[in-house]
Amino acid sequence: MGTSKAAAEHALKSALTTIKASSGSDTKRETRLQDLADRFLTSKADRAPRTVEAYAHSIDTVIKPRIGDITIGEATPDRLQRFLDAVRVEKGAGTAKTARAVLSGMMGLATRSDAIQQNPVRELERITKKATGATPIPLNELGPILEKVRSDERLRELDMIDLVEFVAGTGTRISEAVALAWDDVDIAAGTVTICANVVRAKGKGVIRQDHSKTEAGTRTITLPSVLIGVLGDRRLHTGPNTHNLVFPTALGNIRDPRNTARDWADARKRLGIADYTFHSFRKTVATALDQAGLSPRDVAEYLGHADPSLTMGVYMSKTVGGTRASTALDGVLGSR
Repeated sequence: MGTSKAAAEHALKSALTTIKASSGSDTKRETRLQDLADRFLTSKADRAPRTVEAYAHSIDTVIKPRIGDITIGEATPDRLQRFLDAVRVEKGAGTAKTARAVLSGMMGLATRSDAIQQNPVRELERITKKATGATPIPLNELGPILEKVRSDERLRELDMIDLVEFVAGTGTRISEAVALAWDDVDIAAGTVTICANVVRAKGKGVIRQDHSKTEAGTRTITLPSVLIGVLGDRRLHTGPNTHNLVFPTALGNIRDPRNTARDWADARKRLGIADYTFHSFRKTVATALDQAGLSPRDVAEYLGHADPSLTMGVYMSKTVGGTRASTALDGVLGSR
C-alpha cells in the first residue's frame, strides 16, 4: 500500500527484502504440520524413550488427525488455541497439555529454521490440570500395614516384601526403587544413592535408565536402621542377577513398575488394606519428616524434589547424610 503507485511499489520492494528466506531449509511456511512433526520427532531421538513415546503418541492420535494438513504459516495462535480448547473438552486437560508441549517444540523448530519469526504457541493460554494425587497413609496405620505385608505368602512368593518396606521407609518412587543396584548401596555407611529409574518403552520393553525421573531426583539418602538390616540380609541371602539389582523379579529380571503396582493392588484387596498406592508411602514419608521437624529443604532432598531456591539447588549438597530423617522414619516403620 502507498499514497501513489510508485510509493506502493517501493513499499512492496522493501517488504520483500525483509522476508526471511527459507530456501536453505527443508522447513518452510508451506510445510505441513504433519511433516514438521516427523522432523521434530527425529530431532528428539536422543531423549529418554518414554519421553519420545509420549511425543509420538500425541502426534499420531491428536495433532496429525486434527491439524496435520495445515501449514506452518496457517498455524496462527487463534487456530492453535481453538484446537487445544477442543482437545481439552473432548480428551481432558492432560492430553491437551501434552499436545501443547509438543506443538511448542514443533513450532520452535520452525522458528529456528526461519520458517516463521515467532513461536505462536507462546501466545496461547496455559493449560492447568487439577491434581488429585495419592492418599497419604496415616502414620499410626503404617506399622500395622507393614505387619500384614510381612506375613503375606503371595508377596513372599513374588519377593516383594523387602521392596514394599523399602518404599515405605524411604519414600522413593517405585520406578526408582526397582532400578536400585547393589553398586548404589553402602551398607557400612547406611546409605543408598538414587540415580536410575525403570520405564516401559515402546518397542524396547522394560528398561533401566541410568538417570532418575528428574534432575533433583539424583540423591544419596541415609536409611532408617530397619532398612539397613533388610538390605544387609538381602545381600547375604539372595542370589546374583544379570543387572545386579537389589529388587529384581523372582526370576532375576528387571521389575516392571506397572506390574508391581498391580501386584500391590491385589495384595491390598487380599489383606484388607485401603487403596494406598506406592505413592501413598511417599506422601507418608514426607508427613513423618515434616512432623519430626525437618525443614522443607531437608524433606525435598530426601524425596528427590526440586529445591525451591536456585541458590540452594546449585550450591548446597544433594547428599542428605544426616540422621534426623532416618531416625524419624524408624519411629513409624516398626520392628521387623
